[in-house]
Amino acid sequence: MTNSTSDGFRIYLFRYCILMLALCSSISANFLQATSITRIEEHLKDGCAVMANLESNPSVIANLKKLIKIYTNDDRVILIGKFNQILPVWSNGDPIKYQINNRVDNHSNQTLLTIFPKRKKDRTCLTTVNQLPVGEHFPGNEELQTLVNLINSKCQLFRTLYGNLNRIGIKRKSLLDNLHCSASNYVNQKDEIKESTHQLNSGIANNSRISYQKCKVIQNITATKDFISSFLLKSQPVIIKDAVNNWPAMTKWSNQYFKSQIGNKRIHIKLTENGEFEGCEPVANWKSKENFKIPHAVRQQLQFDDIVVVRPATADLPFPEFLKFITGQNSSHNFSAYLEYTSIKDYMPNLTEDVKEMPFIKNFLELKHLNIWLSDGNTLGKLHFDPYDNFLCQLSGKKRLTLFDPHDNTRLYEGHIPEAMLEYDWNEKKFYREKLLESTSMVMSPVDILKPNLKRFPKFAKAVPYLCEISPGDVLFMPAFWWHEVQSFPDERERRNLAVNFWYEPIFTKEFPCPT
Repeated sequence: MTNSTSDGFRIYLFRYCILMLALCSSISANFLQATSITRIEEHLKDGCAVMANLESNPSVIANLKKLIKIYTNDDRVILIGKFNQILPVWSNGDPIKYQINNRVDNHSNQTLLTIFPKRKKDRTCLTTVNQLPVGEHFPGNEELQTLVNLINSKCQLFRTLYGNLNRIGIKRKSLLDNLHCSASNYVNQKDEIKESTHQLNSGIANNSRISYQKCKVIQNITATKDFISSFLLKSQPVIIKDAVNNWPAMTKWSNQYFKSQIGNKRIHIKLTENGEFEGCEPVANWKSKENFKIPHAVRQQLQFDDIVVVRPATADLPFPEFLKFITGQNSSHNFSAYLEYTSIKDYMPNLTEDVKEMPFIKNFLELKHLNIWLSDGNTLGKLHFDPYDNFLCQLSGKKRLTLFDPHDNTRLYEGHIPEAMLEYDWNEKKFYREKLLESTSMVMSPVDILKPNLKRFPKFAKAVPYLCEISPGDVLFMPAFWWHEVQSFPDERERRNLAVNFWYEPIFTKEFPCPT
């Protein structure tokens, strides 16, 4: 080979290498996984997505590649990629819509980057039609910090530019890590562990006995900061002994005092058989079952379509007549009568001055409801949860509560359960099972914890119960979403059970039904 030929070849090789380096650089800048529409749809069921257009410029792609590194630990929540179509449409053929200036519009040619925010599912209505996700469009040339702020906001994430948790994320993680969870730590806790002789064990397989935790008990009122850090932010129940002994209600609220203050006002009460309120039973017990059809779309979403939550019958009675039923002065009807979760402010406003919010929580939580509970003391409220932080204050008689923490949701088979309502015939003095409702309950468990059917509900065998007993003057703090079954016992002298509770907007919320 001559020198001229050799030099020509070297020049050609040099130019080729320069061309390949440029090409490789271009490929690297533009390489981002093309994502199918079906994968995007699947991810958006529980997460969010950040998508570049197929024609996005290299700077947009480069930013997205940096975002992938930043959110590498959040890949179950966020999907980052690019559309595999120039004008993407959903798998059903509908065009992708965009939120633009508070209105929904079609695809914009100016959209180089699309964020599909994480959506809050509507679990409250089984007939709700799931709408297609709506994107939010951005030019794509924003600063990386701006994009991170956007994604944190839209996807409910908490990252910095370096991929670690920001200050809010660190605080959030600390709170979640410190939530009280009996399922994982009950063996190591200082709380007293006992072998249960409670009737809760009566149906456990092979007649084995189970361990349960006793509620933590503290004496009297604690300081605000101690209560918040030790119990409220940990979502841990606690009994505060003698916390309301100084309430005027403790001495004033006799039956006679109620008569003098409430007079003949008619009150709304609940009626049921044998003292059991809102348990579950087979729908086969109900006469109208043959004519009642659950829509197919709803039935598909029910774990158990052959049981119903039995709501009690209702009646409006003058208050003195109700008192006769709970004290036994009127025994002509064989039912249990209960004045339950009745607003003191609405029905008995002149009694509100006799009860006081806990001073260590007043003005920290938002009070939603103040209720009175009055019965003959022989009632059993079946297993359920409430979406409120609850302070249950015992005034007369005792209550024994069996609690399960919210980590036991799957073990308690949380989900929608069809509802039915008892009806009472005052002339025949009989209850009838005819009224099946076109609604479901989301807060009741189908498990009868006193006689559990472990063949049908095998996961319940691993649920860890707490037993909490409160006497007059005691207060039980029960965090939102804790499952509880409540057995009441009457005061021997007045033959009644009387309590007041404060329901507050909860510190922690959750979507429900929600598996463990």
